[in-house]
Amino acid sequence: MKTAVNRTIYDQDVLAGMSSGIIATDRLGRITHLNPQSEIKLAVSAGEYLGRDIAVALPLLHPCVMECFNSGKAVLGQQIDLRPGSLVIDIRPICRSGEIIGTVCTFQEPHTFELSVRKSESYQELNRQLETIISASSDGIWVCDGKGVIVTINAASEALNGIRGKDVIGRNITQLLDNNIFDQSVTTKVLASGRQETIVQHIEKTNRLLLCTGTPARDEDGNIALIVVNERDMTELETLHSKYEENQKLTEKLKEELSELTLRELGQNTIIADSNIMKNILQKSLKLANIGASNILILGDSGTGKGLLAKSIHKNSNRREHPFIEINCAALPENLLEAELFGYEKGAFTGASATGKVGLFELAQGGTLFLDEIGDMPLNLQTKLLKYLDNKQFRRLGGTKAINVECATISATNRNLQELTKNNQFREDLFYRLSSFTLEIPALCQRKDDIPGLIRFYLEKYNRQYHKSMHISSAMIATLQKYSFPGNTRELKNIIESAVVLSDETHIDAFLSASIRKSSGPLLSTAISITFTAPADYTATMNQLEKELLTASRQQCRTTREMARFLNISQPSVVRKLKKHGL
Repeated sequence: MKTAVNRTIYDQDVLAGMSSGIIATDRLGRITHLNPQSEIKLAVSAGEYLGRDIAVALPLLHPCVMECFNSGKAVLGQQIDLRPGSLVIDIRPICRSGEIIGTVCTFQEPHTFELSVRKSESYQELNRQLETIISASSDGIWVCDGKGVIVTINAASEALNGIRGKDVIGRNITQLLDNNIFDQSVTTKVLASGRQETIVQHIEKTNRLLLCTGTPARDEDGNIALIVVNERDMTELETLHSKYEENQKLTEKLKEELSELTLRELGQNTIIADSNIMKNILQKSLKLANIGASNILILGDSGTGKGLLAKSIHKNSNRREHPFIEINCAALPENLLEAELFGYEKGAFTGASATGKVGLFELAQGGTLFLDEIGDMPLNLQTKLLKYLDNKQFRRLGGTKAINVECATISATNRNLQELTKNNQFREDLFYRLSSFTLEIPALCQRKDDIPGLIRFYLEKYNRQYHKSMHISSAMIATLQKYSFPGNTRELKNIIESAVVLSDETHIDAFLSASIRKSSGPLLSTAISITFTAPADYTATMNQLEKELLTASRQQCRTTREMARFLNISQPSVVRKLKKHGL
């Protein structure tokens, strides 16, 4: 006959079914309850401990129990170390009618709490976020524990180092060094020094240059718990740095070549100043050179030697060891002129160089920039030039970075700038900015005393250049002094050179006489030959006439802007018509 089972649940049954260890004490600190899990976790017997003072039976728990009694508050999350391991305990007061009559202590192994936390949604969400951040980083990221064992590595680091995470996770970093996967490791440096370390590491397998920074993370006791290594790919930056250094070397080479060219030109040409007016101009220019003056404006007709005077000022200034950069503002269209002066970044406009280009202002750093024919500079570009003159800064075409350049500026023109400002063709503020000091070279016909010296200088120069031995009489020199030289010094120079090269006699008097008689005629011949067909073709005839007119004007003018003024049409029209006729 079966005995009936008592199905009543008692307090001891509840305690026995708990997964946590539970110990209760009375107000005197005597152990009143001790469940089976406590026996297991503490390796004790309930029969031996019940009724005993906790201070004697379990001295590790006694301080926490007394703290709970004295404060009347729960003592939570205390960790006690036992020989098999450690336990996390919570102690709460047992109250009745407002009086503390005892305490109840519950404890669990730490991993139990860790498992519970891992299963929580907040923990899992935080973990997902962390993994996403590490995976999405374009920088390589390693995490090692306090002994150098690799905990995790992201995809970027796998690609940079040419390794797979599954092959290295769980291995010590020293093993990778022993296997020559790396030549050095920032992790070992952090472990040795105990502080953040940075190294530059070359990965032979992928040929990448990495900037590696290892940062230690410490636990509550101050020991290194983790080391986070950040790897940044410096390969492209190193390539850019190398290209920058190459460009700097090229720029310096160009500066040296330009300086040598300027000095060579000044050695081959000299300023002849036998007239009082030219002596005064030279004396004034030397004063400006000695004080290192900038914003000098040189006025004078075409061919009077404005460029040569600018080079002379540079040569005699304290900037002589730096470049002398020259540009003719009338020789280029507006967009090309801006690109030449200020440079441009790659892709700034269609057809731009893939590497960009250094402008003439940058090449003139420390030296002198000579702006010839400044009166023909477009208005839009005048604004940018004025801004540079105000603060010595500019931006390249397509660029965003301000570039600082310190150089002297010398400008020259054969036009009346004051008249241009009245007609709103030249900025008045730029005119005053450029003309802090003004030098005006008179036409050659106004300084006839310079003509004999110029003739002898160029005759000697071209005799030496062409290995000739030509002569000129004093009478011919006197005759040339009476000639008006509408082309100024440039015309005199060309006449002497032609005579030295083309004259059939050693005395060039006859050749020179014929040359000035020819030059004294009308500036542009109106006798233009026209070939008619039968019947006459009006369009063809007008095209022929236009072509001959352009050809004749080209012989008298140096630039398309001069041709435009000469023919009284726009400069773009001149360019278009020259292209139309293949000129």
